[in-house]
Amino acid sequence: MTKLRLPARDPRTVARDIPGISDALFPQIAPGVVRHFNLRAYEISECDAVSSDLVAASSMQHAMLFEIAVAAGEQLINGSTAIDLGSAIDLAVSRQRRHFDAKLPQGITAADQEIIVAVANNLSVMLNVVCRGSKEPLIRSPHIPGYQWIASGTGDFAIGSTLIEVKCTNKLFSSSDYRQVMMYWLLSYASSIEGKATEWSNALLINPRLNAIVEVSFNETIQVIGAGRSKVELLELFSSMVGDHNNRMVSGSPL
Repeated sequence: MTKLRLPARDPRTVARDIPGISDALFPQIAPGVVRHFNLRAYEISECDAVSSDLVAASSMQHAMLFEIAVAAGEQLINGSTAIDLGSAIDLAVSRQRRHFDAKLPQGITAADQEIIVAVANNLSVMLNVVCRGSKEPLIRSPHIPGYQWIASGTGDFAIGSTLIEVKCTNKLFSSSDYRQVMMYWLLSYASSIEGKATEWSNALLINPRLNAIVEVSFNETIQVIGAGRSKVELLELFSSMVGDHNNRMVSGSPL
């Protein structure tokens, strides 16, 4: 008899929306630890944070607004001298629909355009700065390996073995952000053991809205938030939890 399996979930959904898995793996991602990492945040001198008053003037749903801004920033990163707003909107809607019931914006106000341009310029400059001195090229949408019923996915950017995730919230990075990149690391580690991928060594969290960057080493982060477990022990726990979650959901039992 063929064993039933869960429909594949993307890594982002597993990290953020499935209760229990990330909490059990990384129980020490508590507010104090998050503040500890966020204290490392630094700014790029060529950039300015986007005014909160300007953002308040926008009537667009903020998740969509900043998704458009990031898409516009990618155009600049790719060498465009001007932003194609229509293409940026199309890409943003497509991305939002992976996780939400996203709708096409009804209109773009002057405030919206100012925010989009500011965030796009910041993102382009910030990525150029972090790339300076690196012998590795900037990679868009780096591959995030899957595992069992977890589908493969993509991150935002990467430079060599450094994973880069972009967030445009009104505060510094949250516990959910750190859990997300830790999940991406764990999936890369599992795949690297099988010789299918390279393990991420570092994560770079970038917020072009606030002009803030935090870099963390995964090895160091594991020591802080892994409850004393080694990489191998974390992977073993993860594997058992993924299998157990599949069995419970197929049988109709709660996690």
